[in-house]
Amino acid sequence: MTIQIGARDLRRKFAEILGKVGFGGDVAVVKRSGKPMAAIIPIEMYQHLVAEREARFQIIEKIRAAQVKRPSEEIEKDVAAAVKRVRE
Repeated sequence: MTIQIGARDLRRKFAEILGKVGFGGDVAVVKRSGKPMAAIIPIEMYQHLVAEREARFQIIEKIRAAQVKRPSEEIEKDVAAAVKRVRE
């Protein structure tokens, strides 16, 4: 469940909201002047997001490492071909 809460209310109800997030698995969206400013999420969700981010960066690093071995002319040719396909 997603809880929408103003920053002032959050200050007064912090322990309650923290319990709902930490033990109940809820997500709290903190608003200021009606505008969403931050989210309080369960630690498991945070750890999952961080692990996904790390996995994506590892994939990018593998791609980069493979590209180092290729001549720059070959890479430029591949890029030009990809751009041409997109424009068509």
